[in-house]
Amino acid sequence: MERVLRTLSGLHQMERVLRTLTTPIQAGRLTMSIRREELPLENCVACATRQNPRRLYLFVSKVLGKHWPVRPCVMRDVQRRLADKIATLPGPMLVIGMAETATALGRGVAEEAASRSGRDDILYSQTTRYRLSRPLAFGFDECHSHAPDHAVYLPDPVLQPLFRAARTLVLVDDEISTGRTLVELARAYFQCNPQIECVALACITNWLSEARRQELIEALQRPVLFPALIEGDFTFDPDPEFPPPDLPTVVADVDRGHDEVVTDPARIGLIAGRWTMPRLPDLPRDRSLAIVGTGEYAYTPFRIALALEERGYDVRFQSTTRSPILVGDAITSRREFPDNYGDGIPNYLYNLDSQRLPIICYEHPAMPAAHSLPDVIGGLALVTEESCRAS
Repeated sequence: MERVLRTLSGLHQMERVLRTLTTPIQAGRLTMSIRREELPLENCVACATRQNPRRLYLFVSKVLGKHWPVRPCVMRDVQRRLADKIATLPGPMLVIGMAETATALGRGVAEEAASRSGRDDILYSQTTRYRLSRPLAFGFDECHSHAPDHAVYLPDPVLQPLFRAARTLVLVDDEISTGRTLVELARAYFQCNPQIECVALACITNWLSEARRQELIEALQRPVLFPALIEGDFTFDPDPEFPPPDLPTVVADVDRGHDEVVTDPARIGLIAGRWTMPRLPDLPRDRSLAIVGTGEYAYTPFRIALALEERGYDVRFQSTTRSPILVGDAITSRREFPDNYGDGIPNYLYNLDSQRLPIICYEHPAMPAAHSLPDVIGGLALVTEESCRAS
């Protein structure tokens, strides 16, 4: 713990501004001041306009595998870089990835930290917006989001002692702008485990000022680490002539349960480092491929894309999303379709390369026949989680 505190002390010495970038978007102008770059900002982030009046701007990650197609090896490199920053923190460790954007990133960080260090005391879980008939550990709110309600479920009884006795809590998101949502999550977890010793807020891009970091430390009343690949701050100047867009109309059954279609064990907790590869499908080698995850279900599809890339396929990875973004800026195309969980929630796929053969990955066998996306984009459907769990 003394080493953690020394690291924490070093992180609080904010570095000078290296450079400043200004990017116009439809809704206004983003000005980003960079203090530290492990990777160039332009290689990691683009900017776009949300279809969301609560927050008009969006940092579109180029390395996350969500709204922007990315080579799987680039995603793995980012996961490993963040994993190396948390791998020696005190254990047991609980790592939580934020739905829906950071589920592949969060689990990738946990899996890489476990496999590269040989640890077996890293428990991974993710937040989810799906209702399961199992004990709820806690819920919390993401106020600026298009879909604010999150849940974290208790793991199976054999893993609950680890869940309740973690010494380090690691929360993973793609970027942190205010930290409010992560503070809400951490405080909710403290009710389950008041003895937690330190917290790490891990991300690709950290926009927190020194003053805001100190506020988060005071709010959590524990040592807080801020592992990130890029650090800086930003300002957004809205265009007064830009009409705030309405959120898409959603008519959904909010009380519907999802036990019959949700199979990804990350939603109920698992020991990191024990993931196994499903049997890879036979795919045409004369076509470049786009492997597509579906919503929160992204890590196994990413690993399949990575394995195909390692076998010589030309592959990009991306995922569908609930997040409504306007076409323009970093978004060159948008496909809209119903979600694959039967909730009636609009989903989107952005920036799909029309020259690539899309392979849409589902976590349950019932999903492909009921989902319109493969027909909409001329792709193939692949059920991956059932075979992964059986292997």
